[in-house]
Amino acid sequence: MKRKIAKGLMAASVLICCLFLVKEVVAGRFFPLYETETESVSVPPRAVKSLSVSSEQTDVKIIAEARNDISANVTGPAGKMFVRSRGKTLDLKAKEKGFQFLNLFQRPLLIVRIPYDYHQDITVRSSSGSIAVDGNRGLSLSHLGVHTVSGNMSLKHVKTDVFEAKGLSGDLTAAGLAAKTADVRLSSGNVGLHHVSGPLDVRVASGSVDASLETASAPVSVRLASGSAAISLPKDGSFTVNAETASGRIQPSYSFEKTSKEGGAFTGIKGSGSRMIDIKVTSGNIALQ
Repeated sequence: MKRKIAKGLMAASVLICCLFLVKEVVAGRFFPLYETETESVSVPPRAVKSLSVSSEQTDVKIIAEARNDISANVTGPAGKMFVRSRGKTLDLKAKEKGFQFLNLFQRPLLIVRIPYDYHQDITVRSSSGSIAVDGNRGLSLSHLGVHTVSGNMSLKHVKTDVFEAKGLSGDLTAAGLAAKTADVRLSSGNVGLHHVSGPLDVRVASGSVDASLETASAPVSVRLASGSAAISLPKDGSFTVNAETASGRIQPSYSFEKTSKEGGAFTGIKGSGSRMIDIKVTSGNIALQ
């Protein structure tokens, strides 16, 4: 009996070690060896033209503030951070320390604080963890990209020339987003866009799209394979809504000036109808409100 127990403990130990090695190998693909491991970093914004943030098993929060440096630190005992500077590109990478199964309720959080006068590029990638960007009504960038394999993405009060969001599994919520170009790609998840302005291209394989448009001064395209779409249209403006669903219903409660419907296609015109809003759902309902 004792031999069996000993063998069982040994097998369990080997399994844990193997899992740890596999985890470290996989992590190495995302996190190559960096020269500097640190608890915190502070860099003047004039020295950075591109900020790249990556994380594994770690949540990321970016906060815009009235400050004179770009700073970052990892909270909680389970996380660690690597820093590398390549020219004017600043790489921040956070990951979970090994053997953290005892810290299930202390998930690491990478906090990056940026000044309002930083107007360059920010790209955030996460293999497993949430991404949050809070512009505090004062963040204006040339490019913002958020990418996650598994995790939710949220943004508040961000103005950017180019916005990109890509996710395999997780939700995206954005409030007060203003972009000259905005592309959203989700394989599985829900998209919530509140008070957004500018051109918008949203493509979701499985999930839902709930968007409220602040203005209709730019083209909007929504493509959804399976799920429902609810679009809140602005009270004023000149736009044409073309909605189509192969299997589902179209519910137009918005007060259009002209409407037409044929089969699973609906067209609604407001004003001169100069701006196009296209919504196509393969299987699901469309609400226009």
